[in-house]
Amino acid sequence: MPRHDPSGAGPGPRQAARWYTHGWNRRLSWRLIHAIVPKVPRLLRPPIHLATTAICFLAMPDERRAARHNLERATRRSGLASRALAFGLFYNFSKFMVGYTDLIRLPDESLRRRVEGGDEARRLIEALLREGRGLIVLTLHLGNWEMGLLHLASLGRPVSVVLRPEDSGGAPFEEAARRRAGVRVVPAGESAWNGLDLLLALRRGEIVAIQGDRTFGPLSERAGLFGADVDLPSGPFALAQASGAPILAVCVPIRGHSRYRIVVDGPLRVGSGAEGVRAAVDSFARIVERFVTDYPTQWFNFYEVWGEAVKRGD
Repeated sequence: MPRHDPSGAGPGPRQAARWYTHGWNRRLSWRLIHAIVPKVPRLLRPPIHLATTAICFLAMPDERRAARHNLERATRRSGLASRALAFGLFYNFSKFMVGYTDLIRLPDESLRRRVEGGDEARRLIEALLREGRGLIVLTLHLGNWEMGLLHLASLGRPVSVVLRPEDSGGAPFEEAARRRAGVRVVPAGESAWNGLDLLLALRRGEIVAIQGDRTFGPLSERAGLFGADVDLPSGPFALAQASGAPILAVCVPIRGHSRYRIVVDGPLRVGSGAEGVRAAVDSFARIVERFVTDYPTQWFNFYEVWGEAVKRGD
């Protein structure tokens, strides 16, 4: 998870944001998880999650404070309630990290049995693909998005996922999960040729997946989110406009300790001109609000999402 650089958040062309690297995302943490968790019976994992969450929650005051502030705005709850929600977010993030042990090791059929809503999502995705313009899937840093990539790859269409390269401790395990899924990674914001590559992929009827709740390049639009403005990437919507591809918003919230549900919203269609992009970004912001309202403790942000916008009074 890259480190956020607010210097790129002003109006006009912006530098690529660098997002905050939280204290969980360390190579030692990931090595310990993959060395220990697969050997632990599933019934014993919840108390381990709870203990490690309590340690990290107490040891990471900056992340704890940022998570609480985000949840206060998203849920309109404060005091002890927001602190309990923040602990729940830390707890769910521990389950997200452990989920990579299943993504790398379990057979495909076993993983599919752990996902609810997959058949309904498949029917909608296949219907959109029959339009012949490809499909843009916008996800969030909510739940286990890697499980969503695995589901997309099972549809039999090539999948390209746009990601900002990371050098975090979890990167090798994330890359292993994507290799296992068979998706192609396109580096975000590195070259204009990547945009052409994605446009051609859509014209071949393929799927392009992008995380749409954080900016990662110079193309962004300001949108209201839970009553305050944030910058959201506009590149996916410009790509949809150029290709004619529909946009489907997808998140994969965690249920219990090793089950998931695919939730979809849309499709979105992007109209012509700059106003068409702005309207689509705003529509996506409303989808983000719905997803986060339903699963507030699974929107994994350990930096202050609205910090800079609120300070500017925008």
